[in-house]
Amino acid sequence: MQNKRSVSLNAVRIFVLTARHLSISQAAAEVGVTPSAVSHQIKKLEGELGLALFKRSHNFLVLTDAGRRFYDDAAAAIAAIDRSAEALSRDQNEIVVRVSMSLAVRWLIPALERFKVIHPAARVRVETKIASDISLGSCDLAISYHRAGSAPVEGEWLAADMSRPVASPALLAAAQYEGTGDLGRIPALQCAQDNWDWALWARTLGLDRNAIQIQHVFDTDDAALHAATAGLGMVLAPAFLTEREIRSGGLVALPGFGPVDLGHYRVVFQRHENRMTRKFRKWLGEEMQRML
Repeated sequence: MQNKRSVSLNAVRIFVLTARHLSISQAAAEVGVTPSAVSHQIKKLEGELGLALFKRSHNFLVLTDAGRRFYDDAAAAIAAIDRSAEALSRDQNEIVVRVSMSLAVRWLIPALERFKVIHPAARVRVETKIASDISLGSCDLAISYHRAGSAPVEGEWLAADMSRPVASPALLAAAQYEGTGDLGRIPALQCAQDNWDWALWARTLGLDRNAIQIQHVFDTDDAALHAATAGLGMVLAPAFLTEREIRSGGLVALPGFGPVDLGHYRVVFQRHENRMTRKFRKWLGEEMQRML
């Protein structure tokens, strides 16, 4: 039987760093060794594989075809090893969750105290990203958003985005809004790329898209909702993101229009999760159901 080819894991890690930077000196600085030590590890790996992984072009490093293929697989493997090592060394009561800024400040963070009451030993670390850039990465969980009609994705269903337009009572009074025929009197606020949410909302209800006049543009739901509370216009949002303002009277749902299913939220998580993460994932679903 042919012997399997064996390679040094340390040499593979050095190769991945060098390929990422395309620089021996940068790879050496990152791991705290000399450039000659990095060159030695790469030559050792090339000898073990029997292939050239780099070629030099005008004093720059370039991956060979074989080097590119090996990097694609090796980088993913090294990342998986690092995640596993971090998970083993971390406090088993710590949970790292990645979520959009708006969902964090408007729903998750205000609700966290209820989780701490149930599980006082838990330590939750929240990482925020823009909504379109939510991926699991090395976190324990992530809450991702998916437009209505998008392809099936991994993870557990968390909640539907049943959005309706909300605005300040003062704005509705100033515009003399009395019903659905007065929609064009209320300026609209944009917080989704290309206004896809307003377009889908209007199409679902059979409304004239041109009746929605965009006045101001924001990059997050949270910023747009603050602007709506200040009377700058109406914005689309699900009830669980506007609970505070609806309860205080700062915002009201636009009379005459019901909610429309614009998409949904899902919870994605690592294949090997600890017990506290499972408890937190279960709590997320229960907390969302409490809000709906």
